[in-house]
Amino acid sequence: MAFDYAKTARTVLEKVGGEKNVAGLTHCITRLRFVLKDSSIPKDSEIEKVPGVIRVVRQGGQYQVVIGNEVSNVYNELVKLGHFEETTGSKNDGPKENLFSRLSGFVAGCMTPLLPAMLGCGMIKVVLTLLTTFNLVDTTGSTYVILNAAGDAFFYFMPILLAMTTAKRLGSNIYLAMVVAAFLIHPNLNTLLAAGNTTYFGLPVTSATYSSSVLPVLLMVPLMGYIERFADKICPSLVKVFLKPLIVIFISIPVALVIVGPIGSILGNYLASGINLLYSKAGWLAIMVLSAAMPFIVMTGMHYALLPISTISLASFGFDAILIVTMFCSNLAQGAASLAVAIRNKDKDVKSTASAAGISAIVAGVTEPAMYGVTLKYKTPMIASVIGAGIAGLYAGITHLVAYSMGGSPSSLSLIQMIGGEGFGNMINGVIALIIALVVSFVLTLILYKPEIKEEESASIPDSSAEEKKPLVETIELSSPLTGNVIPLADVEDAVFAGGVLGEGLAILPEEGKVYAPADGIISAVTDTRHAVGMTTDQGVEVLIHVGLDTVQLGGKGFTLHCKTGDKVKKGSLLLEFDMKIIKEAGLSLTTPVLVSNMMNFISLKPSEEKQVKAGDTLLTIV
Repeated sequence: MAFDYAKTARTVLEKVGGEKNVAGLTHCITRLRFVLKDSSIPKDSEIEKVPGVIRVVRQGGQYQVVIGNEVSNVYNELVKLGHFEETTGSKNDGPKENLFSRLSGFVAGCMTPLLPAMLGCGMIKVVLTLLTTFNLVDTTGSTYVILNAAGDAFFYFMPILLAMTTAKRLGSNIYLAMVVAAFLIHPNLNTLLAAGNTTYFGLPVTSATYSSSVLPVLLMVPLMGYIERFADKICPSLVKVFLKPLIVIFISIPVALVIVGPIGSILGNYLASGINLLYSKAGWLAIMVLSAAMPFIVMTGMHYALLPISTISLASFGFDAILIVTMFCSNLAQGAASLAVAIRNKDKDVKSTASAAGISAIVAGVTEPAMYGVTLKYKTPMIASVIGAGIAGLYAGITHLVAYSMGGSPSSLSLIQMIGGEGFGNMINGVIALIIALVVSFVLTLILYKPEIKEEESASIPDSSAEEKKPLVETIELSSPLTGNVIPLADVEDAVFAGGVLGEGLAILPEEGKVYAPADGIISAVTDTRHAVGMTTDQGVEVLIHVGLDTVQLGGKGFTLHCKTGDKVKKGSLLLEFDMKIIKEAGLSLTTPVLVSNMMNFISLKPSEEKQVKAGDTLLTIV
């Protein structure tokens, strides 16, 4: 996809509020990751119109702009436009999020900057595997030792590198954090711990190995922030320059050795054992479900939060059976579905976009162009790819397919990473899983996907009913269930709603706390927390009205229902009331998505162009 990198960089920077609104900037394989001082300034719908931008995602305190394969070029142009810290967010960034979202965002933010080094060393291991498999390098020779050391370098010293990114994210001293991490993997300390019965000033020290570990550092560096602030507070200014780091290191050593390090190591061992147990008992089910769900995990950026699981598995067992395998199945399925769209569609622009996205996913493992530009956009290819990935994952789980090294983003080239064990049996299973993912997704997309007919094409179809023209399709109107300001769905600050995962429609910022039925129909669902109502109209339209964002946290407080599941209601019937003050005081958004969740049964949906509506006004027109 050719576009002006400099122009895209300038436009994106301007629309996120300029350099003064950027607290930090970094990038991963496909996304620019901004940390904004005020995340309410950028309008997602405007940024998504910028040439080269595929999608916008708000996740983990970051404002993520999906670019695709050209992200590094746009990033380089951005760097020329201002001075940006390579921070990945802080605990106070962005709107309130639940604990799981904050933790996953924290882990992903710490791991993401390490990807280039991780993938580079992983590919060295892949090359070494090929050289030894075909007897091109002697495993006892110096060449093997050098390449093996290069491949292991990142993984062995990962605690030091992870300490740097974690400290930078938290605003702590990165060098002190790196020193403590280096202390944990020092060869002399490892020898001492391996001998057992180690004490430090009488305190028992648990025997553990910290090279290639993740959790001890992720637990220790945040604690060091508190130790730093304590040392800064008690140290006189005259001697602070040397006394403060002395205190930080001196206190951190026993905390790391006696408390945090062992806890992290034990948790890591339990996690590894849990992965092993899950894989041995129900691996087929876990791999199948994760393979099918991976596109939606990638959409939120949560796949980076799974990297520690992969690294722990590689360090503990010498292979990974979870992340690499499931992304392998999912990425191939996305690529195949995109190629099928390119074949089925006659539009040259669609063919070009879908072909490039499909090849990118299959060969390079970069799926954002395929997901946001093709499969999610047309819906049925996404359904086909999810099924294809799930079936491929089922086979991979049954045959215990694994990857023996970390490489680039999983793709067809990842078959090389599956060489290992006894013979080529594992790689052959990888080839079969690849064929399943490609064929099933491709064929299903050919069956399910129906390209839209352009107006000029439909206009050329002769009208055989000139005397008496009747409408060929039924037009269904849904009235607004609330009074308030209309918001495009893409502008909703929730990736699930904004991405159309739950359906198409609009959102309303209500001016009063009353929700009315948008049409005649039956109440099909009411949440226990009373914040959302689903109904099916007499014409078969499935409508979801979700009052506020994350209002499930209120547990029903401030909501009063006037209907129940199974009730038959008329257009304009009062369905529920909500206390706007309670929602605002809880720090939650009142933005209320109104969605049609079964648009696959209809042709098109036209949202109202009005900026403000009253309850009862036409909001959505469905054909």
